[in-house]
Amino acid sequence: MKNIKSAIVFILGIGTLAACKHDKSLFVNPNSPTTATPQTLLTSAEVSTINTYEGDLNRSAGILIQHSVGALAQAEGTQVYSLPQSLFDNQWSQIYQTLETAELLKLNFAAKDPYYAGIADIIMAMNWGLCSDLWGDIPFSHALSIDSVKFPTYDAQQLVLNGLIGLLDSGIAILSNDSLVNGYVPATDDIIFGGSRPNWVATAYTLRARYLNRFSNKSNYDPATILTDLSKGIQSASQNCMGIHGNSGTEDNQWYAYIQSRSYIVASLPFVDSLMLRPTDQRLYYYYAACDTCTLGGVNGSPVDNVTTQDISLWGNYLAAAASTPTPIVTYFEALFIKAEVEARTGDSTNAALDLNKAIMENCNEVTAGTYSGTDIATYTASTANLGRIMYEKWIAMFGQTEAYDDYRRTGLPALTPNPQGTLSVIPKRYPTPDQESNSNPNAPIPSLISPVWWAQ
Repeated sequence: MKNIKSAIVFILGIGTLAACKHDKSLFVNPNSPTTATPQTLLTSAEVSTINTYEGDLNRSAGILIQHSVGALAQAEGTQVYSLPQSLFDNQWSQIYQTLETAELLKLNFAAKDPYYAGIADIIMAMNWGLCSDLWGDIPFSHALSIDSVKFPTYDAQQLVLNGLIGLLDSGIAILSNDSLVNGYVPATDDIIFGGSRPNWVATAYTLRARYLNRFSNKSNYDPATILTDLSKGIQSASQNCMGIHGNSGTEDNQWYAYIQSRSYIVASLPFVDSLMLRPTDQRLYYYYAACDTCTLGGVNGSPVDNVTTQDISLWGNYLAAAASTPTPIVTYFEALFIKAEVEARTGDSTNAALDLNKAIMENCNEVTAGTYSGTDIATYTASTANLGRIMYEKWIAMFGQTEAYDDYRRTGLPALTPNPQGTLSVIPKRYPTPDQESNSNPNAPIPSLISPVWWAQ
């Protein structure tokens, strides 16, 4: 993972930029306003995006949808649905810092190095999408420093979705144009794909499908367009968009670093029990590590309402094998699950079953590094591949990704039992407005945690 240290230094040099920008002087590092290269900016934006997709936003979502149990410190609060407004201040800031970096890349280099701008569009869509998924309405149309808006308004989530899809369209158009003249082209500074424009285009189309599928509860849901996008999107695991890591301390996979230093989350009994319903499903032993004191040396999970860390498993090799372990952001198995869902919704049960089985097998191969194919559990037929089963299988497969939380809120599936010890009677349906926003931006709303975001209504 080259240029990581310089990327992190640059991110810090940009300053503590958040959604509430006050003037253009905050937009550029005042110590070196013209010396940042497209290479440094791209690496910075990618490192920060990976950091966001692996960090506390993800871990908290996993607690809420019972992939894990919060046992200590702030995770213990999340376990009982106590989410203070200060909980995600840093993560909110980082998302907007990343957006500022990507926008700076476009402003300074789109004319001479358009392929950098194309990747920046896709990175921005990733960050806008994650932010809106978790908070609903967010500062969007006038949120960045270039707009010089002191108190940005909060745009409706539907507008944000349309805007990020527009960014994906822009990125696809730029990166698909072989005739564009570039002074520099992305290479090793693109730590995710090494400068592969086809892989970025495939990722963008799959992201389009992901976000168009958010409209599944709405009258303008467009299954045909989703299927078309998927046909142009990621077609094999070799094209997966992954968080890539090196071996130095500044390059660590965050799951690995977190488990090594702060074992505040442990295996979830409901999730462990779900995997054990099919004893041959080997993903259990990659999601979680066997503990020496667990029953028969196996995997144990903690109940969600009577939390314990005694004889309970921690994370396994899938996400936390080593500091350099890659982590999923947008994958082929996700694309197949989306396809199966769309087909089930449109009555194409035969293809829904075929694609659901493919999705399960792709996920099993990915999780176990090819040691378990999943053919023995991928046995759905046209009569059994209904929406409930598709979302249940996707919940198991999307371990460690916020997409599982998004799907649960959008569909209500699988039918999870909320923690009876929780401060709320239901699983929270959004993240709290960050303190920094409610304290500094008079336009910031403070919706209830049980108020669903727009696409989940």
